[in-house]
Amino acid sequence: MTQTSPLIDPNLTDALQHWNQHCAQSRQNALILLNAITPLKDQIQVTGQILEAAQKTNWLEASTKLADPTTLAGAFSELADIQIAALIKMQEGYSAFLKTTQASSDQLSALGKDADSPQALLAASLETSLNILQQYEADATEEASSMSAIQAAYRAWLQKNLQAFGGV
Repeated sequence: MTQTSPLIDPNLTDALQHWNQHCAQSRQNALILLNAITPLKDQIQVTGQILEAAQKTNWLEASTKLADPTTLAGAFSELADIQIAALIKMQEGYSAFLKTTQASSDQLSALGKDADSPQALLAASLETSLNILQQYEADATEEASSMSAIQAAYRAWLQKNLQAFGGV
């Protein structure tokens, strides 16, 4: 009795199923991300805060606060700290993408060394590319989280200084 091998390599079937699952989840994740990014809404909110502060401000009192070099220096020092932290977080994100790219190159260069058939090579290629994509997605998610934290820090700084200078 002769044993026959399956028409399609089971590893290839698994790789295709992994990609199918990933694509379904990625669509949901993309929608969540797109709904979280609202630059127009954010701009309207910040502009509204500034206009409200401008209307409620006692400008005579505010002018004395704005003329105080210590108060201004403190506000700008805090802003500089936020900007430095933002630059560091952005650099960390770029470094993570660079590391992922390097690791991806290593994985791709090793691809197919153990493949004994075209289907095995295709399965390995699909699994490797999925792993690479998932790492890039993880990097992008971390970067989006960092950008959200940076945006929150800028907003907190603005709110604090609107209150401090305008008395709102």
